[in-house]
Amino acid sequence: MASQPEDKRANEIRQAMHEIRCELDDDVSQIKQSASTLTDWQYYIRHYPWTCVGAAAAFGFMIVPRKLKVSNPYTDELLKLARKKRLVINKEDDDDADRAGVVKTAFTFLSGLAMRAAVAQVAQHAASILNQNQNQGSGSQSSASAQADTTDSAATKPFENHLDRRF
Repeated sequence: MASQPEDKRANEIRQAMHEIRCELDDDVSQIKQSASTLTDWQYYIRHYPWTCVGAAAAFGFMIVPRKLKVSNPYTDELLKLARKKRLVINKEDDDDADRAGVVKTAFTFLSGLAMRAAVAQVAQHAASILNQNQNQGSGSQSSASAQADTTDSAATKPFENHLDRRF
């Protein structure tokens, strides 16, 4: 048989363990709440707006590249360096390069537009072929299934209209 002091001591330990578990639950919930607050960027903007503005300005300053320094060496020095290293410098007209850039950009834009239109046309044609095949297959079915096919074809029409509206 267990003596009274041992039972009393065991009950005290159980009670102490129960209190510790309750405190741990509270501590864990507090830690969870503080962690969610620390990771919420809106909390910082609400409570420290000027600090956030300063940090954003500093970040923007660090990200933007500095202006390049352009040095204009003398022509004689450039010619000496070119002769020494046997460099050949061909100067192209900037106007031709600009025109070629504009033409290339226009061609790229128009070819992409044409490709999109072609893909839309092919998709519309494929959808109409599928609808024709479904209608031919449903000719032998009853009138109830024919009505279901008309609702199915009506369901694909918004898809076709969507393709038409895009281009």
